[in-house]
Amino acid sequence: MSTMVPGPVSGPFALSVNEAIKFSGIGRTKFYELLANKKIPARKCGRRTLILRSELEEALKSLPLAGRAA
Repeated sequence: MSTMVPGPVSGPFALSVNEAIKFSGIGRTKFYELLANKKIPARKCGRRTLILRSELEEALKSLPLAGRAA
């Protein structure tokens, strides 16, 4: 019986706020607004705020499509 072991993930699993802002291409003010409104989930590890890359990608996918009313 063979067990599948996942391969290496390209890039970090969790991002700092600054890394997430760069990754997403969203401006700092809008990014913090999305965090405050819980549209982008964040986690705390001590004083650090971390955003899981997979959750950031899902949050970006859930944003309205361009040219359509929100």
